[in-house]
Amino acid sequence: MAEQSSNILDALQSLINARLLDVNTALPATIVSYSDGLARVIPTAQKRFADGDVLDYPIIPNVRVCWPSFAGGQAGIKGPVKAGDRCLLVFSQQAVDGSDDRRMFDLQDAYAVMCDLGKTGGDSSNNDAMTMYFGSAYLRLTESGELNIYAPGGTNIKTDAMSLTSTSGGASSFELTGNLNHTAGSITSLGKRIDGMHTHNETGTVTGAPNA
Repeated sequence: MAEQSSNILDALQSLINARLLDVNTALPATIVSYSDGLARVIPTAQKRFADGDVLDYPIIPNVRVCWPSFAGGQAGIKGPVKAGDRCLLVFSQQAVDGSDDRRMFDLQDAYAVMCDLGKTGGDSSNNDAMTMYFGSAYLRLTESGELNIYAPGGTNIKTDAMSLTSTSGGASSFELTGNLNHTAGSITSLGKRIDGMHTHNETGTVTGAPNA
């Protein structure tokens, strides 16, 4: 009797294991192509069957690519998705296309989470700061509150107003290394205009503007 019960349990366990092999949860994968939020992706692992067979997964089309997003999609972080990029595929427990299909953990209900899968590359070795990087350029915020920006290709800022205020509340220094090219508007320091249009009052005589 004990042997019969053991055989039944073994059979049930084998049946459960066989069914679990058809359940997709998460897989490492590679981007094949990307366009407008959707990607063609191929899992890098192989599909294993109950009888021991192993096959490559097919390319999965129309995979939704996930990025951190906030404020109803008005704020977020996104990078350039390229063929060959690594990602993690996560499979939904129900259909995500709005249909009444009762499929579960199906390949067509996948989301691609862009990540380096724990492999050293880019800025992965830096564990001391919050970093946004692209190639050698980076924007890095340290634990002490220091902001470091390295932009070897140049920096372009377009804004209607900019303010630099000392956090100490006292005298602080702002240092500029290199040339400063002022092309429009005026420069004022402590209420006095100091750009090329200012003049001096010397012994009752107002001087002309400085030469270029």
